[in-house]
Amino acid sequence: MTWLAWRQLRSQAVIAGVLLCVLVVLLALTGPHLLHYADTVVKSCASHHNCVAATANFRALAHLASAYSVLVIVVPVLFGVFWGAPLVARELEAGTFRLAWTQSVTRVRWIATRLAMATLLAAAITALLSVAVTWWQGPVDRLDQALFNKFDQRDLVPVAYAVFAVTLGTLIGAIVRRTVAAMAATLGCFALVRYISQQYVRPNLFAPLQRSTPFRAPTLVGPSTLGHGITPPNPNDWVLSDQVLTRSGRVIGEYGGIGSNGSFGFSVSTSGSAVFTGVGRCPNRLPVPPGGIRSHLTHAQSGAVQAAIQRCVNSFHLREVLRYQPTSHYWPLQWSEAAIFLAAAALLSVVAVWWVRHHLP
Repeated sequence: MTWLAWRQLRSQAVIAGVLLCVLVVLLALTGPHLLHYADTVVKSCASHHNCVAATANFRALAHLASAYSVLVIVVPVLFGVFWGAPLVARELEAGTFRLAWTQSVTRVRWIATRLAMATLLAAAITALLSVAVTWWQGPVDRLDQALFNKFDQRDLVPVAYAVFAVTLGTLIGAIVRRTVAAMAATLGCFALVRYISQQYVRPNLFAPLQRSTPFRAPTLVGPSTLGHGITPPNPNDWVLSDQVLTRSGRVIGEYGGIGSNGSFGFSVSTSGSAVFTGVGRCPNRLPVPPGGIRSHLTHAQSGAVQAAIQRCVNSFHLREVLRYQPTSHYWPLQWSEAAIFLAAAALLSVVAVWWVRHHLP
């Protein structure tokens, strides 16, 4: 049965293996030069006062970085759609499953062997792809200082996604019994699970840390802005939310992180009366010049207006609260999310075997 399972999957496996080898060769040829440029030019650009040019040249060398990252995202779902979904559904459509079951092969062995073969091959190919891309993208990730932005494109979790996608597709194919419908359903279900995981599960696997400071008034003199926001201790920390709260804990606005809305701000009349959206009217008037606060002001005028704005903000006793996952949580989150998806894949595998055994003709 193992040999039969391999023969049924070998064409797809050989194609995937060849494409992976081509990509690995390309990464191996270009990666050392990229790493050398980052270590010798980008790291020392500040001392030569040419960081803009050095960074631009580096990004030109790494122009395929986004494509490689997208590839790591796409490959797991491709395994689910093109390997998992047809695994049982195609056999049911063609009726070839009956031949296997009449050759002293049990249903459980038939589905378990084929599913194990598909998941192991998908995991191995995705693991090699993830290792190669993670190594090649290392200099780019260090420059961007946004470790969590590439969380699902690096290290362990893509492998877990691939295993989950294959088992998900197999179960859906066994239930739907139509290859095209199973492929479409696998794509939709996988995308939904990934969205829920990224938006709701991953941020809360570990209790986020918080930083809280009195809210600093937004800069209304010159270009409009809602404020500067609190920066996390490490540029690679994952900002979950940056909220402005009243003394009672009511959120009046948020910017940066998840769920950004920027729903707070100032409106200032020509008479100097100001309203802080979502909070109330300022108790003091702003010293608005005849041309308005957006006009060209002297340094003294700008300072007076901004000081009045800050007095208004202080009167409301607002606080800005930053919630974030620190860089030290990166690997625990990687292991935890990978474990969740692998556990879900194991459960789906058991259900798929049970379904084939008890619900197929």
